[in-house]
Amino acid sequence: MDKAHRPKELRVVAFGGGTGLPVLLRGLRDMVRDITAVVTVADDGGSSGRLRAELGVAPPGDVRKCLIALAGRRRLAEVFDYRFQGGVDLRDHSVGNIVIAALAEMSGGFCEGVEEAGRFLRIRGRVLPAATASLTLLLRYDDGSVSRGESTAREAGRAVASVTALPEGTPAPEAVVSAIRDADLIVLGPGSLFTSTIAALLGGGVQEALAEFSGPVVYAANLMTQPGETHGFTVSGHLEAITQHVGPVVSDVVVDSARVPAALRRRYGEEGAEPVSVDREAIARLGVRLHEAALHSSAPGHRFRHEPDLLAQAVLAVRPPPS
Repeated sequence: MDKAHRPKELRVVAFGGGTGLPVLLRGLRDMVRDITAVVTVADDGGSSGRLRAELGVAPPGDVRKCLIALAGRRRLAEVFDYRFQGGVDLRDHSVGNIVIAALAEMSGGFCEGVEEAGRFLRIRGRVLPAATASLTLLLRYDDGSVSRGESTAREAGRAVASVTALPEGTPAPEAVVSAIRDADLIVLGPGSLFTSTIAALLGGGVQEALAEFSGPVVYAANLMTQPGETHGFTVSGHLEAITQHVGPVVSDVVVDSARVPAALRRRYGEEGAEPVSVDREAIARLGVRLHEAALHSSAPGHRFRHEPDLLAQAVLAVRPPPS
């Protein structure tokens, strides 16, 4: 049996951030031995934004969530995820964000600090920042307007057309490029299309490495559109946006096969979101292979979410096309 049919033996690289990438990582952590998460460093809001502004450290929040998802020391992971409720200076800071910032200062760099945090948590795999320095996103909208900063996408309330990372040319860590070269499978998303998934792909050297990669590159499609970022986007619209920024690198897309329950659909509609439409013919015209499977969580609640194990299984089931 070749490696493609033994998921445990696969070397998987996953790009993204926010709440989407950790969901995928939680599923992958017990299914494959070699996982590299490449995480956006463009956050400028909340605890991460405050630490970025006050200490000059890269925003640790998205990295923290991925470290927790892969952690072997679960009790320590709970401490990392704890957020202070009282006080003034510490209010709303996550313990893990502060620890990562401290380790970055002590070890001489953000990449090194993240590596140290991974050792503390005994993570299964590796977590790497998407760039060697903090990035600031320049967002362009369909109406021609522009805003600066990841957090402004939520405030703008209109669809994003493109995103640029500043300073331009900031390289990805060499370890990211090496991981792409050595990978058997690459996964993009799920998560906020422009401010998480694409933002994680904008480190210098990544686009070139992806263009040379010959294995499957899988986009894990979002379940719902995101107000202020992807209003009205279909699955092919998501794929076209990725192509616009890093080229036609996606070979396969994994989508949920279920209908959104009516009550949840109404709730999301009140927030300006809707299910992402699977436009099969348009996806085929892009040369991307479509895979449909049950990916959502059946747990009761007010959100329609990916289920970690189902998502990981669907991604790992993707095989290279026949040569």
